[in-house]
Amino acid sequence: MSDPTVVSSRVNRLPALIGAALFFVAFLFRLVGIGWGLKNDLHNQSYHPDELLNFTVSQQIEPAKGNFLPHYYDYGTLYFTLLRVTSDVVTGYTGGPEKSEDSYWEWVSRCDKAGRIVGALFGSATALLLFLMMRRFTTLLGATLAGAVIALAPAHVVHSRFQTVDIVALFFIAASAYAALRLLPPAKPDPEGEVVDARLDQKLGLKYAALAGLFAGLSAGTKYTGILAIFTLYAVVLLAKRKRWILESLVATVVAGLAFVISTPACLLDQEKFVHDVTFEMHHAATGHGLAFLNTPNGFVFHLLNLSLGLGTILTLVCLGGLIWASMRKQLWALALLAFFVPYYILIGRQEVKFLRYTFPLYVGLAAGFGWGVAESHRRGGLAKLGVVAGICGLGGLDFGGLRAAATLTTQMVQEDPRDTAARYIRSVATPSTRVGFARDSWYWSVPLIADSSVSRGVPIQKRMEALLTTSNPPVDMVTDPSGNPTTFSPLLITKIHPELIVYTSIEAGDLLRLRDAKGLSEGDQSQVNSAVQFLGELNKSYVLDRMIGSGGLPVEDMAYINPQVYIWKRAGTP
Repeated sequence: MSDPTVVSSRVNRLPALIGAALFFVAFLFRLVGIGWGLKNDLHNQSYHPDELLNFTVSQQIEPAKGNFLPHYYDYGTLYFTLLRVTSDVVTGYTGGPEKSEDSYWEWVSRCDKAGRIVGALFGSATALLLFLMMRRFTTLLGATLAGAVIALAPAHVVHSRFQTVDIVALFFIAASAYAALRLLPPAKPDPEGEVVDARLDQKLGLKYAALAGLFAGLSAGTKYTGILAIFTLYAVVLLAKRKRWILESLVATVVAGLAFVISTPACLLDQEKFVHDVTFEMHHAATGHGLAFLNTPNGFVFHLLNLSLGLGTILTLVCLGGLIWASMRKQLWALALLAFFVPYYILIGRQEVKFLRYTFPLYVGLAAGFGWGVAESHRRGGLAKLGVVAGICGLGGLDFGGLRAAATLTTQMVQEDPRDTAARYIRSVATPSTRVGFARDSWYWSVPLIADSSVSRGVPIQKRMEALLTTSNPPVDMVTDPSGNPTTFSPLLITKIHPELIVYTSIEAGDLLRLRDAKGLSEGDQSQVNSAVQFLGELNKSYVLDRMIGSGGLPVEDMAYINPQVYIWKRAGTP
């Protein structure tokens, strides 16, 4: 006869095992492809356009000397401090850069990979937080599914492999929400749980309010919009009719402010530069990002499309449906999460810059809604179980979302990047007289015919152009204006220079081609589009498409990095 005590112990361990499994599965999944786009025999810098900048900024911080002023404040300083500590650990264990340039870039690459691993850890911990958060408000199945949304969300998986601020900022938003929701009573109180008296409840209230404020402040110290996370705490203390709601709100606010100041001390110590950079970033978000988001739907619509790409259409609909359903059922946790969700969505919806990564903070409410909604559908049975079917289809990726999309994108990040494949092909067919035409200057979007193809835009354009035009293998031709600056898709590359090969990528050409029939563009933007259209017209007259490499990736700016399509054109009559 089995011992009921042993059975009970096993059951009690099950949530801990599931939580641990969610974290480790998410982390191991993110480690696959973690080396995408880093230094290899063809190029020195990462193919992600922000990673070199982030690393460079982090090196301006010197924790051992008490210097936490990187003099760059488009984002808070906490993430850059974390990167600096990470790179110091890498240096301590693997050695720093030696005198050679190759040694320096090898060191940067090691630091970048370590920074990515840190991001993967934060991303995986976010899945665990969603599981722990929803354990209080739904079944074990529902909590597991909430964590699984984060663990398998395609865009979150991909961006967890980047050395950027967004995944870390999201973790702190989720941590703030978790702490705030601890002030709500669980859906089904544990009959064996400890009885909390009024005095202890007051202490716990201040503790969780302080933690919610702390994590909101740290999120803001990573990415400024994270401060909105504190709205969840404000909603909780009001909805739960906390007796000391004013004090708890005040404690959360003060702690959030202190956390922000400590993590980004420039707001006090480097005020002029801090205000300048924050103002610049606000202006940039409000006015646009070059051609990237011109003639796209407004942010409120565009970010729905971003959610469909980042999660999957079915998964997004089930997530939203679950969150709305829970709110209509007056689930306090859902109403509290909406207190952040709605103002944040309004904020990003009003902006002209519409990167997919801006929707990540919405994943907290969406994942929670998914877990609760599917679990409730399962509990009700009957036709309600259609919600379970939809949830399984969405999470599995029936519509190329969820696990299916995450696995496909991971495969692309494991395989050789199309830019590298194209460079190897061009060098294999090139003769001593072969010259390759570039439609625009070299950066992360380019085929790496020079080792420093993705060097920082902070390097003067004249120096970058000199390297491109004098050290490329095979030699590169470009059209420059009278001052020596590069042009973009100039037809003169074809009609006057006429190189044997012309190569460009979908990242370079995508927006120009998308806007070919657009109306109401500015004179400068219309000139670029007209030039590109004329360029392609001339190209089709005297060149033949030799090959296309890569699939082009997802049609959104910050997901297209990982698998651009490369077009290689050969001059007609060239063997």
